[in-house]
Amino acid sequence: MLWIALHLPQLPLQALPWSQAGLELALPVAVAEPHRLLGANRAARALGVQAGQSVATALALVPQLQVVPRDTDREAALVERLALALAALSPSLSLTDSGLLLEVRASLRLFGGLRPLLRRARQLARDSQLHVRSACAPTAAAAWLLATSGVIRRHRPQARSCTQQLDRLPTDALRALLPLAPRQAELLEALGVQDLGALRALPRAGLQRRLGHELALALDRAYGDAPDPRRWFEPPERFACRRELMQRADRAEVLVAAVQVLLPALIGWLQRRWLAATTLVLRLGHEPSRYDPDRPPDTLLWLQLGTPSRDPEQLALLWRERLQRHALIAPVYEIELVLEAAVPHGGRPGELLPLPGQANDEHAALLDRLVARLGADRVQRWWPVADHRPEQAQRALPTHAALPPPAEVTAMPRPAWLLPAPLPLACDPTLEQPLHDGPLRLCSRAERIEAGWHDGALVRRDYHVAEGRDHRLRWIYREHRPGPAAPASHPGGWFLHGWFG
Repeated sequence: MLWIALHLPQLPLQALPWSQAGLELALPVAVAEPHRLLGANRAARALGVQAGQSVATALALVPQLQVVPRDTDREAALVERLALALAALSPSLSLTDSGLLLEVRASLRLFGGLRPLLRRARQLARDSQLHVRSACAPTAAAAWLLATSGVIRRHRPQARSCTQQLDRLPTDALRALLPLAPRQAELLEALGVQDLGALRALPRAGLQRRLGHELALALDRAYGDAPDPRRWFEPPERFACRRELMQRADRAEVLVAAVQVLLPALIGWLQRRWLAATTLVLRLGHEPSRYDPDRPPDTLLWLQLGTPSRDPEQLALLWRERLQRHALIAPVYEIELVLEAAVPHGGRPGELLPLPGQANDEHAALLDRLVARLGADRVQRWWPVADHRPEQAQRALPTHAALPPPAEVTAMPRPAWLLPAPLPLACDPTLEQPLHDGPLRLCSRAERIEAGWHDGALVRRDYHVAEGRDHRLRWIYREHRPGPAAPASHPGGWFLHGWFG
């Protein structure tokens, strides 16, 4: 087995509501439980505040320090969100209080080895705006000890190298596996044991009698001398990820950045279940205004995808277009990304040459971007209808609507631009020569269209392709007899119905 440990050393601080970069430098913030600091942000550390100090000492150094109590529920939610993002790397994940462990032996060939897999894991953590320490080892406990100690310099998954690295770790590193009682720490100090190598060299019977069976078992699990069963992480059946904002957002750019942090978890959840998203919902929670104490209702923004996707760049681009088009009714204090609908999607095989359907995928991605920017009511597609009348031969459908079976398209020439209504043309005294900026020359034989008897809109027309003095091609017709489409002043006259490109 091969384990990768990802430790979140700043988890109590990073689990606080999301803040802007400017706030990180302006306001000193620290997290405490209950009277000891667990972490401090950059502004507080610059003033001398460090993790491990008492709250009284930190406030004496920095009176303006904002001390926030630890929120274990938010920490657990943050670890779970990172686990969802990393679910695309390995199905075997085990969560801890301050990070997670991945068993990646079966994933090495898929990602090209351990180093690319480690880089991918760190990149997913950075995309989730989390700072992690990583380590790899043949056992889960050893990987966790190396990651939490922070002294590892090079990742060496071999058992011999891992044993040498573990031997050099201080005995205090065992606190990452189990809490050490004050009596145990005092006894280790009295024996002069400073690292795990010296602790492991002590007689086993005396070690268990004086320091306890649990400490000896944790040491054996780290070195691979005892089994270490783990509980695997199971993703939720429905994806819904919530994030609270520390600064009330009233601009689309802030919301776009907040949504992008949630996308890695969505992509990992979809890849874990071999799905692709078709419908997403973003819930925006608003805060009450000072002039209106009633809280405005939450805003729901829907994102419909023409082609199912789990591409993070495409989804980020679509949400950017969607949020920039939406006008906020009030500042936002929290967001929640919900997956409403998804379809099975097995991915795409790697090919040297582009696949035949790649152009269609790019076209669908362009339609999704236009819908996100302009709105679904302003982007439509034309679909052929089984009707010979040109003005009835097609209809507009939403881009994401289910398409009916296509009708057979005639092989006769049809213009690219059809006028909203036929335009009457002037004629010579004989009514045989149509005029439009001069006489028109007929370039084709007559095409008879006679239809509409079933709905009371009967037309009987003879269509021609005609060329004018400007050498542009027109689509004109002549009424075979006076009908509903022909004005009374032009019985049986000529009409312009479209232009060829």
